[in-house]
Amino acid sequence: MAEIYFDAWRRRDFAALRSILADDVEFRGPLAQLDNAEDCVEGLRRMSSIVTDLVVQKRFVDGSDLLTWFDLHTSAADPVPTANCSHVEGGKITQIRVAFDARELASPRNQPDPLCPAR
Repeated sequence: MAEIYFDAWRRRDFAALRSILADDVEFRGPLAQLDNAEDCVEGLRRMSSIVTDLVVQKRFVDGSDLLTWFDLHTSAADPVPTANCSHVEGGKITQIRVAFDARELASPRNQPDPLCPAR
């Protein structure tokens, strides 16, 4: 299931992505908290406008839970190490938890960081 999720996101195939999400999928991450498939797909669609690649490093499976450790490559920041934990029931992803340091994305590399003095 995680393979399909990341492959569909990488290819920007949002119909395929939607097909594996439960209608009431719950998404929790540093940039959004969403409670249905349509909002989840729309969030990934918007995020895709800056995503240049998703490089999966490791996948771990524990029953119905999948943990994917990947590097999120974007046009806005250096690659961001990211953990994505998904829960699957009845062949659909019902829950997604994402963890990463959002500071890089919040202050893109081409913009000055107000917390750091100019060099």
